[in-house]
Amino acid sequence: MKKTTGFSIQQKHFLKEIQSTHSFISMLYTLEDISFFVKDSSFSLIFANPHFYQRLGLKSQEELLGKNDFELFPEPLAKKFRKDDEWIIRKSKPMTGLVELFLNLQGIPAWYLTNKFPIINKKGQSIGVMGIVKRYEKDSLNLTRDTKIETVINQLREESVNAPSINRLASENGISHRQLNRRFKEATGLTPQQFMVRSRIEKACQRLRETENSITDIAYELGFCDQSAFTAQFRKRMTLTPKKYREQYGRG
Repeated sequence: MKKTTGFSIQQKHFLKEIQSTHSFISMLYTLEDISFFVKDSSFSLIFANPHFYQRLGLKSQEELLGKNDFELFPEPLAKKFRKDDEWIIRKSKPMTGLVELFLNLQGIPAWYLTNKFPIINKKGQSIGVMGIVKRYEKDSLNLTRDTKIETVINQLREESVNAPSINRLASENGISHRQLNRRFKEATGLTPQQFMVRSRIEKACQRLRETENSITDIAYELGFCDQSAFTAQFRKRMTLTPKKYREQYGRG
């Protein structure tokens, strides 16, 4: 990411001429498919645009103002958000390119890209965190012209259940393990291993929602050694167990 070194003379002049930030705040309400939020130093939400609160099933900004992540998200997710926010405020540095998994209101997993920045006051102190969240679609085959990586993406999607060897994939496509990792991350933002886990979790959610197969059968079908290992991996990434997920989002 290109590092910002400061404002140009034209930018500084423009900012001095602005009477208020009202127009900028109003503009945020018009953003489509992008969630915007602001938290204060106590990590309470003090601003959110409609796309943010509507993702949580809320009808107005007032329903979440003053609340923190632990009141809005499952505990494992909230802990992750808090840890990141604490680091941003402590270091006064941004965290960008965070690819995170969320559930929509139908329980279908979707991947989002998050960029967070510190809010700095006139004394140079961090007084909060602001960020944007949008759907992560970079793994689409239409977004990379690297034909070898397109082939690997297809192989990982098809073979994610059998956990193909990254060395084997590299060899089959005529590139080194190191080249594969570098080019794959450039194209998707994820390592091949991360992408493979993502595919398996998405397939697990589909099986749990749409079939009556036992959790043990689903675990073996997706290449896990047993139900316990499957449950641990699923809960780590989905913040709830396969059983709870099925109870909440399954067709029955």
